[in-house]
Amino acid sequence: MAETEKDPRIIASLQRALDILALFGPQTPELGITDIAKALNLHKSTASGLVYTLQRNGYLAQNPENRRYHLGLQLVERAGVLLDQVEIRKIAMPELEYLRDWSSESVNLAILEENQIIYIERLLTDKSLGFRNHIGKRAWPHSTALGKAILSHLPPQQALAVLQSYWLESMTPNTITDIEQLMRQFEEFRHQGYAIEREENEIGGLCISAPIHNHTAIPVAAVSVSFPLSRLNESMISTYGSKIQGVARNISEKLGYYLEAGSLSMAAEAQG
Repeated sequence: MAETEKDPRIIASLQRALDILALFGPQTPELGITDIAKALNLHKSTASGLVYTLQRNGYLAQNPENRRYHLGLQLVERAGVLLDQVEIRKIAMPELEYLRDWSSESVNLAILEENQIIYIERLLTDKSLGFRNHIGKRAWPHSTALGKAILSHLPPQQALAVLQSYWLESMTPNTITDIEQLMRQFEEFRHQGYAIEREENEIGGLCISAPIHNHTAIPVAAVSVSFPLSRLNESMISTYGSKIQGVARNISEKLGYYLEAGSLSMAAEAQG
């Protein structure tokens, strides 16, 4: 907030309204006026006016039982317009459904935006103890199999630049935060064809992911399957990895990617 306040191009009232929307999340699905005012250090009347404006435009809605506010359906509509524009989501859906049904576990599709992973689709398992990432959730690439899968197939200098662009936070005691170790892991995953993350982002979970390439052989997304460790047969990891890699390849081919051309492109980038 401090950085935006110094920028004269920022419209303060609009920024405050956006800050209000950013307060809502999985841990804070509903907030009262007092909560909002305290969190943003606003006068209660100012917070009330901003909330009223957001409510009138459908970006917030009020729970009549407790008078607290939650995100409104206008955000769902706007998000739907954006997601419908993401071609890869439509192209990938049949393959994601197949993978979900084959594995009987939760399946995720994500992209890398600057230095964050963004989940753009997820298909949930009907089993209990499934890991349920929501669409639009952001995560760090160093602690997720999705991020590792994409970074491992970028040119090494580009992957290194991503890792150096933010603080490598330990999400769990198992998170790898050493850049040299991560780069060695990326090389291993590149040769293996799929990435593995074991309790690095969430305790009790393991995720396997493979990258999706576009027609120019650039890894533009990744697909993954999330497993509770209690339900995973360790001897099946390579089988799952091969299956996920095959699904990612099918999606890539629908985007115009061809393995031979991609291999030549990767080789040229590595030499360069």
